[in-house]
Amino acid sequence: MADNKFDPEYFQTIRPLIALKESLPPPVPTTDIDSLRANSASFELVLAAIPDSPDITETTYQIPSKDGTLITLYRFTPAAAAATPGPRAAVLHHHGGGFIQNTVDQFRKDIKRYAHGSGLTFYAADYRVAPEHPFPAPFDDCYAALEWLHANAASEQIDPARIALFGISAGAGIAAAVALKARDDKVSPPIKKLVLAYPMLDDRTYWPEEHPLNPYLMWTGAFNRIAWGAYAGADGVKEISPYAAPARAKDLSGLPPTYIDCGELDLFRDEDVEFGARLLKAGVSVELHLYPGVPHAFEMVAVDIRVSKLAFENRVRALENL
Repeated sequence: MADNKFDPEYFQTIRPLIALKESLPPPVPTTDIDSLRANSASFELVLAAIPDSPDITETTYQIPSKDGTLITLYRFTPAAAAATPGPRAAVLHHHGGGFIQNTVDQFRKDIKRYAHGSGLTFYAADYRVAPEHPFPAPFDDCYAALEWLHANAASEQIDPARIALFGISAGAGIAAAVALKARDDKVSPPIKKLVLAYPMLDDRTYWPEEHPLNPYLMWTGAFNRIAWGAYAGADGVKEISPYAAPARAKDLSGLPPTYIDCGELDLFRDEDVEFGARLLKAGVSVELHLYPGVPHAFEMVAVDIRVSKLAFENRVRALENL
């Protein structure tokens, strides 16, 4: 890679992966959901390699979604939270996967490290995914989890005025959508904080093959079109619900204070920066970080490099004073 734009530490971490990829047959062309899932399957190894966190108690509940389907809601309680008298703050986590793959179980270690690092109880809905369950099912599942937290705040020893929504990638897009609906529904008390890691917000985002940053992308424009089409029937042109694509929302006022971060070499970079700017113009408090030289999911691929540690610390810090 003659003109290497990667962060040097990140590049050293992924060099063996690049060599391995070059030694293997070319991947199946990504033209549909099956090929997208097949070409993304190796990310499970990345998630599995994240170090586990000690002293986290896990509990599961079966809760009804809007259509009556039972979904699993996970609770991850760190020792620090268990030792704190209630009512306590809580974080509702939304895992990534382009709306079309992954589970809470696969993201378990990643969720646990944020629970451990923050000392806060994390909840995570095992939401359904497209195309088997397109929008609004995944969104409804996550909104049902928020409603459940409010309805069961007393028994869970949660302070409903101290709930944050946290999301990764497509999960961050869902978290933003849940925040929009909570605002529209005048949920009281309102969401306290929104933490969005490289959120997938805009179905119109696409970089053509000739884009100079295309060789660095973990998640490409082609992937994006397939995933959005599966999730919301989106083609980048027709209008779709802002509860599917929050960047489509006309009015962002009244959303909670929001933290956003993204890598410079991420397809979602421009939409995330624009969303942050729109939030600011709407009077919302925003903290925005753009990390040079790293792509999508950098902090999971290379957990121990400086920029990944910084991103983790900044996200945890965003949950302080919840």
